Amino acid sequence: MYELIFLRPNKLDDCRKIVTYIKDGKIVHINLEDLDARMSQRVLDFISGAIYIKEAQFINPTKNIFVSIPKGRTFYQDESVKISHKDQVSEILDLRYDEEEAIKPKFNK
Repeated sequence: MYELIFLRPNKLDDCRKIVTYIKDGKIVHINLEDLDARMSQRVLDFISGAIYIKEAQFINPTKNIFVSIPKGRTFYQDESVKISHKDQVSEILDLRYDEEEAIKPKFNK
């Protein structure tokens, strides 16, 4: 019915709703302003699997706002909008997971 869903999760259980909308091919706007950095990372970790499986694009147009855009959908982000909070985003957003890096042994010299 709706193509664009706006959500403001305030607990981890809200992630199930987000994942359902991503699986249904909806554009999902996720506002994490009410969550601390740790809970924000947990929410992003939870939904990143659905985003990966559906091959959606995941953009961060502004601080604490994330948007999942389904594969095959086009969007336009005005180039005049500059994201100046890259350092803050990197603290909470790390969708990169390198399994080999996680299990690589480290030796002291």
